[in-house]
Parts: sequence; C-alpha cells; structure tokens
Amino acid sequence: MNRKQSDRLMMIIITLTIMIVILTYFVKINSVVHGQGVITTKDNAQLISLSKGGTIQDIYVTEGDTVKKGELLAKIVNLDLQKEYQRYKTQKGYLDKDVNEISFILDKRNEDGLISLDGVSSLSNKEVKANIELVHSQIRTKELKKNSLDSEIDGLQEKLNSKEKELALLAEEINILSP
Repeated sequence: MNRKQSDRLMMIIITLTIMIVILTYFVKINSVVHGQGVITTKDNAQLISLSKGGTIQDIYVTEGDTVKKGELLAKIVNLDLQKEYQRYKTQKGYLDKDVNEISFILDKRNEDGLISLDGVSSLSNKEVKANIELVHSQIRTKELKKNSLDSEIDGLQEKLNSKEKELALLAEEINILSP
C-alpha cells in the first residue's frame, strides 16, 4: 500500500470511530434487571413478583414510608401487553362491525327468508359476502332446476292426459265395433 491509501484508510477508521462515539451518546439503552421485591410490614414480609414483566415507570413510595392497604406503590409498564391489548381491542371492533352488518341484513330479509343481494353488497367482510353470494347462486341454480323439472312434469302430464283420452276413444271404438 502506498502512503495515500493508508492515509485514506486511517481517515475512514477515525471517522467511523467518531460516529460510533457520537451514536452511543445519543442512543438510549435500557438496562433490564430481573428480580423480585420484598415488602416488609410490622407483622410479616410480602413477596412481590410480576408474571409478565415490565418496566417500572414511576415509584410512588420510598423505603421506610408507611403505606395503607390498596395504596399504589409503583407504576409498571409493559409495552408488549399494551400493544397486544390494542390489537385485540381493534380486532374486537372489526368483529363487532361485521356482526352488526350481518345482523342488520338478516333483520331486513325478504318474505322468502332469503337475504337480498342489495344487502349483501353493503357488507365489508369479503368472506361473508362471498359465502352469501355463493348460497344465492346455488339457490338460483336449484330454482332453475326445479322449474325445468316442473316443466317436464307438466309435459308428461299433458302426454298422460292425451293418452287417457286416446284410450277412452279406443275403448269407445271397441264398444261400437262389438255389439
């Protein structure tokens, strides 16, 4: 390596070192301490521990203070639990909205007991909407098949009536021919 390249390399190393020192000054690193607390009363000692963990945000009493039953000692924050709570709360809101929409449409069904397609188009839950439209399509298919079978039955009934009339005419003709 020549002198110029080594100077550049040295400058890059110095710049990176300075940037790392500056970043460590501004970056906040939370220290985590795992442990249990003990509260000692005049009568006995109470063990305090958290099942989910968290960060102590505020401490409302100091060592040696007299506290009463139900008094708040410290505020502990668990961001994971708060995020999970908000996610479940949002999910519950969406599900409540879907239930309300479906209930509204079911309340407005027509006299045949079917859900109208106009009501289905206002649903925001695509899965429910698709299922209802599929059921409507299947109902229409069954109605068409029923109508086709009804027409076939009507045609066969006409043929049967025609054959009965033909049979009656033949019986009458036999009666005429045989005195």
